Amino acid sequence: MNKIIGIGHNQTPSEVTDELIKETVKSVVISSFDSWKENKLKKGIDTEHVILEIIAPKERLIATIIQSLQTSLGQKLWEKLTKELAKLNSFEVCDKKDFFKPKTEHFKYIIEKWKTKREDNNNITLKDYVKDLKKEIKKYKKKSKETKKIKIPKGDGLDVWLKKDNINYLLEIKSPHINAGNGNDFSHKLMKQYFYHLFWNPESKVKAQLAIPYNPFNEPYEKAEKGRISPLIKNEDYLVDNDFWKFITGNKNSMKLLKEAIIELKEDGDLYEKITSLVDHFKNN
Repeated sequence: MNKIIGIGHNQTPSEVTDELIKETVKSVVISSFDSWKENKLKKGIDTEHVILEIIAPKERLIATIIQSLQTSLGQKLWEKLTKELAKLNSFEVCDKKDFFKPKTEHFKYIIEKWKTKREDNNNITLKDYVKDLKKEIKKYKKKSKETKKIKIPKGDGLDVWLKKDNINYLLEIKSPHINAGNGNDFSHKLMKQYFYHLFWNPESKVKAQLAIPYNPFNEPYEKAEKGRISPLIKNEDYLVDNDFWKFITGNKNSMKLLKEAIIELKEDGDLYEKITSLVDHFKNN
């Protein structure tokens, strides 16, 4: 029997403590910031604006630095934080270099069939797709010779690969702001990730999912992004905000603790001083 794994819960009862979550958040934010600063001091600020450079050079410099910092403290930070907190909660962090695509076009028709089904009906989950996929993989392997492993195409890879209690979790970490049509694209990508993983071991227990680190809206995320995130189903295809961090840490207050850690970093003032000193450094050079 093919077992479909739910998300939003851990198989092993465990929980990362409040204190350890906050310590880890602070450590990851500070190390990410220091790495960014070192890079900027080494490479410099190379973005200029022909008009603003003349009219408001100081403000242009500040805007450029903050934009660079905002990018640096984006997806890479969330990936690192996910891995560090997951390790504290007994997850194994697997090497993405071991994630391969099989060199065959045989399964394209299954993926396209289910892609169309989901686009036509927003209430269809990927459970039956996974069952069909496993069945076809087993049939294919009985008839075919050894299949070559090839590098995952650009854009089809995963961000974090975790394993716990013999269950694989393939995570795609995304910004909460979804563009029109992205829901279909993300659904298609999840289907391909299931295929890439299950081809090598169709008996593997696996869940491919989108991870959205926070909800910037003043209403439930699925309501705010309903037309854009569709056909993805909350708590089935994606986790957002505290649901995601609770899954990673086992702690029901994870998002609250994450925000508290950021506030404490702000109150400490050290990071802000580092930003202003960097602005002064480039302003005076």
